[in-house]
Amino acid sequence: MKNLRIYFPLVDGGEYDPGYETGKQLIHGMVTDDWGVPPRSMVIEARTGDGKRVVISIPYSESGEVFVKVEEERI
Repeated sequence: MKNLRIYFPLVDGGEYDPGYETGKQLIHGMVTDDWGVPPRSMVIEARTGDGKRVVISIPYSESGEVFVKVEEERI
């Protein structure tokens, strides 16, 4: 089941879509079987300009759900 869309907006107004439809396809595209033990997920973590921490977890399992967490800056 397609549950993932990753794309790159291009400066000329176009778009590049590498074609991954699931987290499993994405992770296999980045980490080969020769790498070792398979991962549970792929985590993308970033900080916003106002200090919030954004975490996106994309599961390796096709039955898993994507998880998104946004945390306020800790003082």
